[in-house]
Amino acid sequence: MDKINQKNFDELRHTVEYVTGCKMCTPKNFNLLSVRIYDRTHVSLSPSTLKRFWGYATKDESSNGMRRKSTLDVLSRYAGYTDWEAFCQRDQQPDAKDASNLFFGHKHITADSMQPGDTLIVIWKPNRRITLRYVGNSMWMVIESKNSKLSEGDTFKCHVFIEQQPLVLSDLIHDNLPPCGYICGKNGGINFMRPSLEKP
Repeated sequence: MDKINQKNFDELRHTVEYVTGCKMCTPKNFNLLSVRIYDRTHVSLSPSTLKRFWGYATKDESSNGMRRKSTLDVLSRYAGYTDWEAFCQRDQQPDAKDASNLFFGHKHITADSMQPGDTLIVIWKPNRRITLRYVGNSMWMVIESKNSKLSEGDTFKCHVFIEQQPLVLSDLIHDNLPPCGYICGKNGGINFMRPSLEKP
């Protein structure tokens, strides 16, 4: 593998970890990533494939799991690029070297940039609106809901909110049901704003 390809592989790993909100260093992390990739791309990558890509399962970086273009394409799409070629050409795009400037410049916000008690308003078609309070550790609570199936008091995990992209929630607790996943804004994605509200 030449140095340019190795650099791209390393950068793709870093970008996927940034989007996911954790380092890929335990079997639980790879299971979580597999679920989130499917939620975002509707393509399945098994935890074992992801482990090979990160060199977790083997130190042989020439394995097929590393080089298979279909795997690279899916991971690139999850990271906000159209495919592997687009990811490799990211340095030719304005501000592409800034790790926080992902998703083709779409406005986004991560849980890491929030403090417990901070609020966020999320809206999506048609006329859906929720107000969230950040709890910590990527966990959010719904404090107001209008025209949405989510209810006041619901909690869920989400690391990143991206405008014009669907919002993927994990570990959603709703109406005392078992934790589940949920997607907001399947048609057209979401928009969000940070209101100037007093913390409780």
